[in-house]
Amino acid sequence: MWQNLAVNAAVLVAVVYAFWYLMPGALRRRLAAIRPGLGKAPSCSSACSDCGGCGPKPGSPAQAAATPITLTRR
Repeated sequence: MWQNLAVNAAVLVAVVYAFWYLMPGALRRRLAAIRPGLGKAPSCSSACSDCGGCGPKPGSPAQAAATPITLTRR
């Protein structure tokens, strides 16, 4: 019985987190009107690169090394 409660609690936390992360911005702004702490956007933890924090910085060696490769047929 305790195992079922623990698993159900873990699943509930995962569902709430997924809902919060995938929530539309309009709904998040409505929640911000009720409670300001809820209006914050989720942190940049995905590979979306919207904030620029995940990718290489401009002028970094990682960006300079990324050059296109051209293949020619003989």
